[in-house]
Amino acid sequence: MTSVIESNMSICDKKIKVTADKRDDGTIDVKIESDCQAIEGFSQNLTNITMDDILNFETSKINKEQVRGNMSMICVAPIMVYQAAWMELGMMSRKIYPKSGPITIDMGQD
Repeated sequence: MTSVIESNMSICDKKIKVTADKRDDGTIDVKIESDCQAIEGFSQNLTNITMDDILNFETSKINKEQVRGNMSMICVAPIMVYQAAWMELGMMSRKIYPKSGPITIDMGQD
């Protein structure tokens, strides 16, 4: 079953959609769509990941500089890949995730 995560990045006014689809061999096909040019290279460089890529943050190709390209360090697209893959592999509930509402980072107000 395909898993989809979407984000509306209000800080940069861009939208991101990540689709993960598990193959029979256990690898996960990844499709990243965005109206952000900086994410274009990331989407071209990251089309398939392994279980090790989602379990080992330090060695994951999701985090490699040559895969990320020139995207911003604070972009949520890589984290969205992790979330979609976790959901696709049953490591995150398909039923609870949509009900939990948006994930937000709120700016403190002084």
